[in-house]
Amino acid sequence: MKRYDVFLLDADDTLFDFAACCQNALRRAMQGLGFSYGEGDYLQYLKINDALWRRLERREITHQQLFSLRFNEFLARIGQSTEKAAQLNLAYIAALSEECVPLAGAEDFLKRLKELGRVYIVTNGTASVQRGRFQKFPLEKYVENIFISEELGVYKPSEAYFDQVVSQIPCFKKERALIIGDSLTSDIALANGAKVDCVWYNPRKKPLKIGFFPTYTAENYQEILKIIQN
Repeated sequence: MKRYDVFLLDADDTLFDFAACCQNALRRAMQGLGFSYGEGDYLQYLKINDALWRRLERREITHQQLFSLRFNEFLARIGQSTEKAAQLNLAYIAALSEECVPLAGAEDFLKRLKELGRVYIVTNGTASVQRGRFQKFPLEKYVENIFISEELGVYKPSEAYFDQVVSQIPCFKKERALIIGDSLTSDIALANGAKVDCVWYNPRKKPLKIGFFPTYTAENYQEILKIIQN
């Protein structure tokens, strides 16, 4: 078994319950602008937002285009006027930057990882949102650096994102690195493109899609730690 001591760790749905954060933020933003909010609204938003983020990962649209498209599409989908789409986007970003819901056991997992090597956060997202959320959790106790796609100007799973990250990690060696994340299209694709070993964090037991090749699969933090320590 290889020895890993540099961990490139995804944030959302790996350390944080992003769905809970998004639901809370969407409800607050909509109600703040006078929209009625129903539980089904979040599922409609999620479909639109996820599809746009996949397009961003494939470099089909820009981050700014994602912002301009998602709430126009969402409000039209739920039968609301799109007149306040731009305002809703800004309100949502502000609300989301205040939402931080760690997954159960996330801090203990980070503590154990830090004991085993150097930990870096690799995340796609809006810088103001991620920085705001991360300030509400003691990440600085456990991680060496945080690499946010908007700040780098490139996105997972691009080669350019990987190159910018590793250029800022002292004494980086691929054979000692392990990418850990829940997303096949960003985390595992990043690892596959860079030829770095990876753990697909899959607590929901989703089926593996064709074209993605995780080195390991884990359903909980304990399984990840066993992979690293064995």
